[in-house]
Amino acid sequence: MQEKTDRRILRTRHQLRDVLLDLAMQMPLESITVKILTEHAGLNRGTFYLHYQDIHDFHEQLKNDILEEFHAMIKKLSHPIGSHQSIMDPPSGYVRPFEYVLEQKRFFQVFMGSTGDNVFSLQLTELLKKQFLHAYLLQHKQIKLSDVPDKQYYLFAYLASAYVGTMQFWIQQDFQLLPTEMAILFSQISRLGSAHVRF
Repeated sequence: MQEKTDRRILRTRHQLRDVLLDLAMQMPLESITVKILTEHAGLNRGTFYLHYQDIHDFHEQLKNDILEEFHAMIKKLSHPIGSHQSIMDPPSGYVRPFEYVLEQKRFFQVFMGSTGDNVFSLQLTELLKKQFLHAYLLQHKQIKLSDVPDKQYYLFAYLASAYVGTMQFWIQQDFQLLPTEMAILFSQISRLGSAHVRF
């Protein structure tokens, strides 16, 4: 019985998510109220409030779900020290995040498009900074967190901001490049520097 209830809850949440994204492609996100959302979903407002406190709570849970799924895919953003991996053949860990964004394109168009949610972009940047720090500590196992050079944090901030900014431009360009092309481009820029990238 519990499994059947859980499936029903998941189905309702997916339905609300899909309707929200559909509506947000047609009107500003901030204009979508619980009333509008539930009417288009064919649900009553009571059903909505069984799952969420209000529309803002709904947005936050939706963003958190995406951030958690994205976090599971950014485990290999740094090449190991001494790696001779070809830039033109990036590891799957580089490509997979871009594939995920494309798979969830409606969400990312809504929350990172030209009229997107700045808070989500900042949350994604913070997530990437933490991942870069985690990768750095794995590569420098003799270094404690307290011994990480201050300037290293500036590098993490630069890379995370560049990654999110590049991804945001890709989204706003309606996914003009393939995920593999995006991974190669970011690898070129991050490993060679912008002055040495040739197209």
